[in-house]
Amino acid sequence: MRFLVVDDSATMRRIISSQLKLIGYDSVVEAEDAQAALAKLASEQVDFVITDWAMPRMSGLHLVQKIRS
Repeated sequence: MRFLVVDDSATMRRIISSQLKLIGYDSVVEAEDAQAALAKLASEQVDFVITDWAMPRMSGLHLVQKIRS
């Protein structure tokens, strides 16, 4: 399973990615904001998205709505 971790905080992305790797998920992609996440989703196969809710320019909610549409 391939994860996409989206958060404007590099520290939080690193923490979440590390925890996923600790429980056995080695395939983790990171994005620093919703725009970068959408670009990665367009170019890479991702099975699961973990996103921050409050981000600048586009919220996590708006990102999820765009992914679903």
